[in-house]
Amino acid sequence: MKAKGFGERWFSWMKSIFNFGTSLVLLNAVLRKTFHCKRGSGRATPFAHLLFVLAADLLQTVINKAKDLGLNKLPIPLLSTSNFPILQYVDDTLIIMQGCAK
Repeated sequence: MKAKGFGERWFSWMKSIFNFGTSLVLLNAVLRKTFHCKRGSGRATPFAHLLFVLAADLLQTVINKAKDLGLNKLPIPLLSTSNFPILQYVDDTLIIMQGCAK
């Protein structure tokens, strides 16, 4: 995250959220369940989605860097973007790469 420009203040905020934060479910204008973020970030916590997005962004950056260095090639020519194609839905990730018979 430091490579993306996140500073010590952001890390301090995240540490506080994961150690002391709570989330509330609001359903039909009525507060329901409270989630305490004391055990890290399980899949059911709202913060897990943020971490997934941050990790996905890091994955995209690493794969694009490898492409730029000539370590891998685009599997199909792309006209609209220079990003390597990565498909993601919920917690599934599909990376399509060229195969090599070597």
